[in-house]
Amino acid sequence: MTFVTMTTLQAQLFIFMLAGFILRRAGVITAEGKKSLSDLLIDFILPANIICSFQLDLSAELLTSCAAMLIISIVCQFVYLLVSRVIYPGAPRERLACLRYGTVCSNAGFLGLPIIGGVVGTMGTLLTSVALIPQRIVMWSAGLSLFTKTDGKSVIRKLATHPCIVAVFIGFALMLGGNPTFPDFIQKALSGASGCTTCLSMLVIGSILAEAKHINWKDKLMWWYVAVRLVIIPLIVFAALALLPVDPLVRTVMVLMSAMPAGSTTAILAARYDGDAPFASCLVFVTTLLSMVTLPLLCLFL
Repeated sequence: MTFVTMTTLQAQLFIFMLAGFILRRAGVITAEGKKSLSDLLIDFILPANIICSFQLDLSAELLTSCAAMLIISIVCQFVYLLVSRVIYPGAPRERLACLRYGTVCSNAGFLGLPIIGGVVGTMGTLLTSVALIPQRIVMWSAGLSLFTKTDGKSVIRKLATHPCIVAVFIGFALMLGGNPTFPDFIQKALSGASGCTTCLSMLVIGSILAEAKHINWKDKLMWWYVAVRLVIIPLIVFAALALLPVDPLVRTVMVLMSAMPAGSTTAILAARYDGDAPFASCLVFVTTLLSMVTLPLLCLFL
């Protein structure tokens, strides 16, 4: 991976994101349209992308990398949960939920898959999909409980029916079965849908950012979160993994995932469950905007 590769990709993503921002502000993408695009992305485009990423020749090395990725991701999510409880002392209650959720759940799903897949390739998409399993579990359990009470049955139902989780298991099953050859029209349909991931993801993110209202650029709590999400967490993950005998590709994917901005669901849940939605929107907007700079810089260390 090179600095130039990442900056080129980020410039491309920024153009798509800017288009989504402008189209939302112009009313071409309506609130209902944004939701429809998000649903399309989660229910069809991302699952197709994930299934295509598993179309690799099965090997002991590949299974080892997937297992390592899963274990590291589980440990990271556990650490994020612990850290989020102590690094925001004195934060108002309605803001604390946003800060803690945004620390635990990044935008590695919408933003991470296209970025890591674009820079590292198909193997990067596969490893990212595996690493996202623990985050999605935390997102719908401990993460959701920060805003409202959750019950075990609801969490299990959400996870069991989440299209991206289902796609991971389908992809694994196909890979373990030797990746049987699909009829040409099915394979081309999957590849075509997968190819829409980057553009559609960025259009959705841009349309979400367009809804951010007034931003208090002097808000110290916001800037502390920005530092935690974009700088401190990825550097700690990088330092920890550098000390372990981890495959360089696994390390690269995990570090990039840890450096992703606040998840867009931070603002969505805050608005739905009476959190500080404007503050949450600012966290998403500012971290997403600045990640266009911090991610390429991080590549200098990888």
